[in-house]
Amino acid sequence: MSKTIFIAGKVSGLPENQVKEKFSRAAEELSMMGYKVVSPASLYDTQKNWEDVMRDNIKYMLECDEVHLLPCWQDSRGAQLERDIAIRLGMQVIYH
Repeated sequence: MSKTIFIAGKVSGLPENQVKEKFSRAAEELSMMGYKVVSPASLYDTQKNWEDVMRDNIKYMLECDEVHLLPCWQDSRGAQLERDIAIRLGMQVIYH
């Protein structure tokens, strides 16, 4: 059974096409390695505020086996929060 991976990284303040490109690239690479991937870029609802988006992301993340952080994660308060929750819950965290 393959692991389910949640991808975390900077989204806010970036052009939508740039966000989709970097998350899609990471998702494709992980999928080719046999993982099931949950990407917040594909779930992102531009009509929701940051807090509601994060609530949704955290729900999805908690259903995953691992959290993979993109290189830009330090510049994102959302990715920092996702990382902190994952670590505190004993989830595997992988840095790209």
